[in-house]
Amino acid sequence: MRNTIWHDVHRDHYDGYQDHHPMLRVFSYEVPDADPETELWQAVEMFNAPLEFLASCDGATALAYRQRGLRSFSAGDGFSVLEENSTAERFWTSNGLQLLPRTTAFAHLAIEGRSVSKPLGEPVTYVIPTLGDQIRQGLFEARTNVHLDLQKAIAVHHGVEPDEVVIIPMR
Repeated sequence: MRNTIWHDVHRDHYDGYQDHHPMLRVFSYEVPDADPETELWQAVEMFNAPLEFLASCDGATALAYRQRGLRSFSAGDGFSVLEENSTAERFWTSNGLQLLPRTTAFAHLAIEGRSVSKPLGEPVTYVIPTLGDQIRQGLFEARTNVHLDLQKAIAVHHGVEPDEVVIIPMR
């Protein structure tokens, strides 16, 4: 299962996530398939608690997060889970007290961060005709074949088939 942390980079993010807020992919890590709700709360702890209070397996992930210079997981931030053999990510946001499930992907993706919200992934410009003519941008992770993997990553994010994604080449 791949877990991804998203920072809400809107200036009002501490007031909680809103659909027009741009979300920035900042950190991903792999864990064995588990209950996503349990993973959510574990992530909140890992990315907020002092390292000395974490179990050694969580401490390594939390240390990698901190070594990227990222801020703590805060109100407005998001979390996504891609379970093994799934074709769509599942998303949650934090309001500072609760983790709220979302029925859709983050619609507005940022490609640039701030000093404490550093981008993760390849910047991609794309369109998904079945979702409208909107030209979109976002950061996505590619593993081996960059074009095909980016197309699949975008499809998984939006919950569509890879052949529905048209990547617009950068000039």
